[in-house]
Amino acid sequence: MELQIWRGDWGLPSIDPQCLAVITYCRMCGYDVPLATCKGDWNGNNLPVLTIVEKEEYLTTPQNIIGYLVHQEVQMDEHLSPKETSEITAITSLITESLYTAIMFSLWLEEHNYQNLMLPYYRSVFKLPYSLLKAAQMKRYVKCMILARYSLDDNVELSDIAAKVFESSKRCLQILSTKLGSNQFIFGNVPSQLDAYIFAHLSVIRASPIKSQLKDDLGKLTNLAEYTLRIHKKYYPKLYRLYTPENMQDRLMSSQMLQQVASVSAVVVLAAVFIWFRSPNRLLVNEQRLRE
Repeated sequence: MELQIWRGDWGLPSIDPQCLAVITYCRMCGYDVPLATCKGDWNGNNLPVLTIVEKEEYLTTPQNIIGYLVHQEVQMDEHLSPKETSEITAITSLITESLYTAIMFSLWLEEHNYQNLMLPYYRSVFKLPYSLLKAAQMKRYVKCMILARYSLDDNVELSDIAAKVFESSKRCLQILSTKLGSNQFIFGNVPSQLDAYIFAHLSVIRASPIKSQLKDDLGKLTNLAEYTLRIHKKYYPKLYRLYTPENMQDRLMSSQMLQQVASVSAVVVLAAVFIWFRSPNRLLVNEQRLRE
């Protein structure tokens, strides 16, 4: 069994909420699932993917993967009542519809975050020019996903959709804050798979250097912010110690410099190709070949 994920950053084992949800679930269960980070030859958009080698099967989405793990006795929800179990399904759906959508909107469709976070990340996974193509492909995928959810009009302005996206995510955060209250975990002092799913989304907002209304909304809900920090420290202590606001700012500045260098390099390459195509010597060679 092997879990393929998007590589981590920002003090997290994966930058993708859905990958992080499965990893955190396994951590909370005390199960050491083998991890494989996405390589440069990955052709899909969606991770995580759980590969069951002995059966030659592949499972996607956190719900399907966690469902399979539960059947393999990798579980931690035996203490929950039927009512609490049903709440997991409802709240997970709410998070996927609102919070996950808002995170993807912020990372991919808000230009500052796209240029300074996602493009540098994709360059670290894929080689040029494939990294630019894959990032553009993912950006289109996210845009189509959000348009399908909030509007049927392809010509609608993203700024109009943004208000609806962040209004929905703010309501979701408030519901989670109320549900958590002063508890250590959502259902008391013992974690459940819902805690893994909630942490995965909140931690990407909190730990990343993302500039978004999402971070402001989360910061105003003290119990959720402390809850996220507490789980981060407990289940990822080594990664947490590596994360500080100071070194994250340094890394962000470095990625911005690399982005500028990459942009300049691309312009230089295109200019060189254009000059070569327009050079007199090349035109003369072509003319001689035509005469022959």
